[in-house]
Amino acid sequence: MKKILIITDYFYPHWTGISKSIYYLIKTKLKNIKFDVITVNHTNKLKNEEKIFNSIIYREPYIFSISRAKYSISIIFKFIKVIKNYDQVLINSPCANILFFSIIAKIFKKKLIIFHQGDLILPKGIFNKIIEKIFDISSLISFHLANKISTYTKDYAIHSRVMNFFLKKFTPIMMPIYIKKEKLSEKSNVYKKLINFKKNKKILFGFAGRFVEEKGFDILFDAINHVVKKNKNLHFIFAGETNIEYEKFFQKNLEKYKKIKKHLTLLGLLNEKELSCFYQLIDFIIIPSRSDCFPLVQAEAMLFNKPAIVSNIPGASYLVKKTKFGLIFEKGNHKELAEKIIIAFKIRNKILKNFIKVLKILDNKENVKKIKRFFTS
Repeated sequence: MKKILIITDYFYPHWTGISKSIYYLIKTKLKNIKFDVITVNHTNKLKNEEKIFNSIIYREPYIFSISRAKYSISIIFKFIKVIKNYDQVLINSPCANILFFSIIAKIFKKKLIIFHQGDLILPKGIFNKIIEKIFDISSLISFHLANKISTYTKDYAIHSRVMNFFLKKFTPIMMPIYIKKEKLSEKSNVYKKLINFKKNKKILFGFAGRFVEEKGFDILFDAINHVVKKNKNLHFIFAGETNIEYEKFFQKNLEKYKKIKKHLTLLGLLNEKELSCFYQLIDFIIIPSRSDCFPLVQAEAMLFNKPAIVSNIPGASYLVKKTKFGLIFEKGNHKELAEKIIIAFKIRNKILKNFIKVLKILDNKENVKKIKRFFTS
């Protein structure tokens, strides 16, 4: 039995792509491989230790926040305490303590693997630029020490600030995705809010995630302003948190929001059942990101047979480029995004014919086989 210790700053129930991917990984239950997880107790209210899918989850308290990161020192000592019980270390990057974990793993002569889910992109400002530089230097040293590195696509690795120097160590991995098509419930608040739009034959365009500058939702707001002047039968649905304490980007775009408010419904943060309902009732998913390694929300929506409209950036545009299950627009160009939204509605039936290609790329059985080879070879 090969024992692998996963280090991740965020994990379930923190429901972002960087944590959800690891949740999906340990849910896989690979034969002769056991995963355990060390993570930060991001609320300081969760259990310090629990079992999920036969994996032990160790949570360590954080002492302060730096931008989006919750910084923990005790997590390093926990790592040192338990590392002797494992054969390999997998660091889920970005990771605040990546350099410490990498050095300690090599001191203990453990095989080190880094799964990178995106370069650190923070809002403008001298302090944030310093944090980005520290992240880059720490990551570059850690990637040098690693035996293997990975992310979802080679496309992103080539364009990454830190991965592109180590492509000889690189293997792309498509993490499995386990999202259920839940039965629609009339009692669900999401169902109640969206079903009337469907009854009135509105075409629903969904978007989701943290409302931060990197995700480009302000670009979409500008596009919506153009779209509704040409077609008032389209409506937009946002699933996610708008009050992001470390950025306040939604508040900076309140004037844009007020202009399109009647054409936009805010659902807030959704649980798994509500998210399934969201995917089932929207007609398209929009990914207007300025930077995005591999948005899980896009992949999940596409598995629900919902085409994507995505900005032409490394990583995020991969699925649409490979499958033609959607449309691509120039990054940051809200006018082109508006045009693609209107075009997508008109050629929807043509796009839907490519759904079989999505199922092939996101085939869990095949992707799990590749993951097992990655960890055992």
